[in-house]
Amino acid sequence: YNSLQALFRSQMGPSTFQAAYTWSHSIGNVELDNSSGSFNQQAITNIYDPAMDKGNTNINRPNIFVANEVLYLPKMSQYNNFVQQTVGGWEFNSIVTLAQGSSLTVETNGISGASVAPNALPNTPAVPSGLSALVGTGYDGNLRPLVTNTGCNTGRSGNQILNVNHFALLGYVLGTFPANIESRGSCYGSPNTNMDAQLAKNWYIKEKYRIKFSMDFFNIFNHPNFNSGNLEGSAYNPNDPVYCGGATATSGTPCSPTNNVITGEASGPGSTAWTAPGGFGQASAVNPARELQYTLRFTF
Repeated sequence: YNSLQALFRSQMGPSTFQAAYTWSHSIGNVELDNSSGSFNQQAITNIYDPAMDKGNTNINRPNIFVANEVLYLPKMSQYNNFVQQTVGGWEFNSIVTLAQGSSLTVETNGISGASVAPNALPNTPAVPSGLSALVGTGYDGNLRPLVTNTGCNTGRSGNQILNVNHFALLGYVLGTFPANIESRGSCYGSPNTNMDAQLAKNWYIKEKYRIKFSMDFFNIFNHPNFNSGNLEGSAYNPNDPVYCGGATATSGTPCSPTNNVITGEASGPGSTAWTAPGGFGQASAVNPARELQYTLRFTF
């Protein structure tokens, strides 16, 4: 973990302002946010090449900026007591948070091969495919798809956090680890943009009692902060079984150790269309919207 941290603090009379910025990079060969101890996606992908799993961890959040202030408004001491007690002496507090989304990794979690009926001969049964994973390591929960030249987070819109065109399985050579496999933590979740504020007034009675009225605004600008922990379709699998070596539903041979290049999806004869799972890369949850809270507190 490497970081650069900067802090700015200023005070003008009783009012204060503070801003903090952190640039950081968390690198590892496991996610660092899973303590289940089970055989999961943190397992080594290729025991002969441990460096393949080195990348951004799931706690990697490169840029974080936080600012807050406590601003004491004029007490209106030059006016009568009624004005001082109603208009004067308020205080305004706020905190602003701007944080880049944390890194995340997309896995394939297995894949199935389509059956093929060679030459479409009458009464010829389709030849099945025993394909169940991209690589026969005995565990497919940590396998990852190929990537294209399209950025993972480009074109982000609304709750669509990941760009489905960043990933690909066409051209994957089964049983191998191609050079363009998605690296760990190459994508980023939804950023967080939030501002909370408070407007408050204190009344003191005989220096022993205090009455405080406050209005608290949470997410005052009602910015939608999607929860990347609830991304749909975190496993990138096609909607249908796949063909290899140019096979179709009526010709060729099914995927096998000797016919091991993915060339299409079984969404129709000869189809090379590729369809990501429904809702893939979309956030299914959003953090709370704007909230307003009134408080009257008596302290003695």
